[in-house]
Amino acid sequence: MSDLVGDARAWSPDAQEAARLLAVSALVEGQDRMEAAALFKVSVKAADNWWVSRQAGGRDALLSRSRGRRVGEHQGLSEAEQAAVRQAVLDHIPSELGLSDQL
Repeated sequence: MSDLVGDARAWSPDAQEAARLLAVSALVEGQDRMEAAALFKVSVKAADNWWVSRQAGGRDALLSRSRGRRVGEHQGLSEAEQAAVRQAVLDHIPSELGLSDQL
């Protein structure tokens, strides 16, 4: 676990998962939450959140999942609106569309 150094958000997903599983395992075994957080170089809040997740969803709640939005989720424009914007960009220069700068 040599890559568990620095900000945990910069760790690989596998390293993050390992830290979650090991920290919660330590808590299950009775280790103090502050000691477990220090041992795995995470905040006490993170360790507490992992504990709550495990209590609510079991071990599976601690496993890594794909990140980010799913394709098409939370789009601001409909497919038709996106097509209209694409066509406007292809057919016009920015100043013709009331834009002050190049795209």
